[in-house]
Amino acid sequence: MSLVAIAEKDFQDAMRARGMLILVGLFSLLVATFAYVVRPGGQGGEQFATEVLLSYFVGPFLVTTLVPLVGVVVGYNAVSGERQSGSLKLLLSLPHSRADVVFGKVAGRGAALSLAVFTGFLLPAVVLIAAPVTFNAGSYLGYTVFAAILGIVFVAIAVGCSAAASTQRRALIGGVAIYVLFVMLWGALTGQVLNAAGALVDPLPASTAQIRTFLEVANPTTGVEVLTNAFLSEQLFSGETLNQQISAASMLVFWTLAPPLVGLWKFDLDDL
Repeated sequence: MSLVAIAEKDFQDAMRARGMLILVGLFSLLVATFAYVVRPGGQGGEQFATEVLLSYFVGPFLVTTLVPLVGVVVGYNAVSGERQSGSLKLLLSLPHSRADVVFGKVAGRGAALSLAVFTGFLLPAVVLIAAPVTFNAGSYLGYTVFAAILGIVFVAIAVGCSAAASTQRRALIGGVAIYVLFVMLWGALTGQVLNAAGALVDPLPASTAQIRTFLEVANPTTGVEVLTNAFLSEQLFSGETLNQQISAASMLVFWTLAPPLVGLWKFDLDDL
């Protein structure tokens, strides 16, 4: 119950965070703008309005850019902020373990971001429903779920950085570095690594193309894109990309669990 109590408190704190509210409001307005663009007479026309909006506008330009940023904003000060203010000692004086603190904050702030993502998608849904376009409610809702999952992954990464860092500044630097790596640099860096390690890759049982594909889906933003594209094409966990989808889902689970566990390990070693 200690974990649940911490999760409830952090859920409430995150929902009141000004930075998250601003980013979610911006996200909602931008998606609504794109929804207006794909209405009849706009760029998308009537055909496949929902799929056009999600696959070609919202995903590449907004979800994989803004949702991870919101996740970092929500999670970077989860532990380090209370540690720096001194309130963490009071929290741990209650019957809460350090594991309760770390994973309670992942759960609470992840739930808050999920609710914020669903709220952010409401206005665009109203725009699409009001316009005489083909609106696929199932595709829209499913895509929203995947966007929330991406947010939870980045909350978990940011909370892991926060648990491992001794100050908010270090936690923020770590969260921003992870964001820049995954959102901006991952493709270029993994490509350079593969090119430089070509001789080492040849003896391996996997081909260079297979390793490249795995490294692509190891990025949570790409993993979510793979799964959402399969979902929108009604081939989720089926079809030619089945193995790629399984790898993507596995890496999303990994990034949700590994950073908090590493952060907890460092947190347990620290003397507060």
